[in-house]
Amino acid sequence: MKAQALMFSLMLASPVFAANFGSTEPPKSSPPNTTTVSPPKPTSTAATTGPQVTGMLRIVKLDGTTVIAQTPIGSGSSVINVINVATSDAFLTNGGKCAFNVKYDEVSGLAATNTTNRLFSNDTLIAQNTKIDLVPNALKTIWTQPYLTPGQNNVKIVVNADSATPSVGWVRVNVSGACGAPTTATTTPPPPKAEPPKTTLPAPALAPAPVPKFSPGTTEWNNLTNAFGYSNYGVKGLKGKNYARYSELVKLNADVTAAFNAKVVDQPSYNALMSRWNSFVMDPVFQAAMKSIVPSTDKK
Repeated sequence: MKAQALMFSLMLASPVFAANFGSTEPPKSSPPNTTTVSPPKPTSTAATTGPQVTGMLRIVKLDGTTVIAQTPIGSGSSVINVINVATSDAFLTNGGKCAFNVKYDEVSGLAATNTTNRLFSNDTLIAQNTKIDLVPNALKTIWTQPYLTPGQNNVKIVVNADSATPSVGWVRVNVSGACGAPTTATTTPPPPKAEPPKTTLPAPALAPAPVPKFSPGTTEWNNLTNAFGYSNYGVKGLKGKNYARYSELVKLNADVTAAFNAKVVDQPSYNALMSRWNSFVMDPVFQAAMKSIVPSTDKK
């Protein structure tokens, strides 16, 4: 039980539990032109300013340290640097959207408490981190998990977004692949030829395409394993806690457990299970409930 609690404590530190919702539509803004520049250098005003975005935007693997791609965050001037990633780099794909592990840094010359950062893609809110505290001149790394769409994503990072002087940075993320969306192709048939009728035998029926399946050792299975461990912990810890979605969580845990015990899950079942689990992960009420049952690991 202690090992499970520790594992879940680490998960809580992940931006999976960072609230990814916003209540207002941001003002429309046009991204700067594309170019490539060196990482920005620290300025002499850092010691007197509030929170500022700085350094690199990194897309990392599930371990949080292995970098898939990175580039310097451009200021709101005339430059925007580019990251190219693929659908296969996402930790979750669903309905034409890819979820990525994203990390970036901020620094403040002044102490700041309870600040909010927001990420936008093509003027749509895709991630939000709240209650961020900073100590003067200490680098703060933010880890979040936004959904991006195939093609070009003009990502705007807004640090200390609710202040009178937010800090804004830009990165363009190009995503190749379909991110789980079905692909269709249409062709125009040639005009029919005037030929005498022929007696032909019916063509043999084609065998249906095999349905992809995932088993231990695949990225999808690792995602299912995480959902199994965390939902199981939630079912045990939230029993009798008057959590409104508890019965729904119990049903999801039972379905995930059945797939986990079978040691194989097909693509449609995997997509459905992860979509249901993601609805809990992104729910602020669920996040708060889970945090309340995790034993403290603070050390003096």
